Amino acid sequence: MSYLSINNAVAVRDEYRQVASNPAQAVSNAPATVSVGAHHHVSRTDEGRSGYRDTADSSLLLTKLLDMFTQFFTQLQSLLSDTRSKVTPDVAPTPQPRVMPKPELPLPQSRVSHLPDLSTKRNGAKPDDIWGGFRQGPDGNCVTISAIKAAMAKFGQSPTDIFKSVETVGDGYQVVMRDGYKLNLKKSELTHAIRGSKFVLMRDPGMLKDAHFLFAVSAKRAQLENNDGRASRSFDAAVRSLNDGEDERGAGEGFLRLGLKSHMKKVPVSAFSDKSLIGMVNRSAHSVAIIDGCEELYGRKSGRPRFGDAIALV
Repeated sequence: MSYLSINNAVAVRDEYRQVASNPAQAVSNAPATVSVGAHHHVSRTDEGRSGYRDTADSSLLLTKLLDMFTQFFTQLQSLLSDTRSKVTPDVAPTPQPRVMPKPELPLPQSRVSHLPDLSTKRNGAKPDDIWGGFRQGPDGNCVTISAIKAAMAKFGQSPTDIFKSVETVGDGYQVVMRDGYKLNLKKSELTHAIRGSKFVLMRDPGMLKDAHFLFAVSAKRAQLENNDGRASRSFDAAVRSLNDGEDERGAGEGFLRLGLKSHMKKVPVSAFSDKSLIGMVNRSAHSVAIIDGCEELYGRKSGRPRFGDAIALV
């Protein structure tokens, strides 16, 4: 469509109205030459200025004029509609369902009652100084001490973390171990175990307190299982059976008496090059806990283990 046609759109629209309302007058006022299409022209000669020769010619001209204007306005309307900005109707967003967060419920409280013969360490807290909290004394209970220190490093210092449960009952305690073994320990027996162990306090009285309890429970189980064929005679006899060397039947007796059978795994000594592995190594002369890839030797951190029968806690 030409630029002139668009600029004259308003004027043409008025002429179109005149044609529709009074065709005869529109024809009489028509210009001398009107372009109908690419190859058609309608001419009005000087002879025909007073009117068309007959009605048929007038009707034909009128029809062509109407067709021309119809095409023109159709094209104009199409052009204007393309250039008009499209307006997207506002559509209210679909409300999304609100996800309500779950309320933060408090963790269940531990059912551990007041245990005056234990430290205040709980919930898997490790010893402040696994090496120098306490150490072995003059007796030969290294198997039990190495098991105690390794268990503390693995599960936590408190007997409540090493065992399944510890509760006060009557004049003593009821202990349920991880392997399901259950026993009762009297406070008088605990006193005998403290005296008989001869553990040496170094820097941590709380750690020594828990170690004494673990030693007493080990002695009680040794009594009930008649360790070395003589521990069932008395509790003191059971304590003595732990103080004269152990592991006659292979490494790991100390772990077994703490109820850790399902956590024991026999490994080569070289496995402790992995410093995250905790366990013990038993040799003919001495048994040591292995923590952070090193031996615990009488209250101090020693070198890497080189030989012996090794048990890891898993």
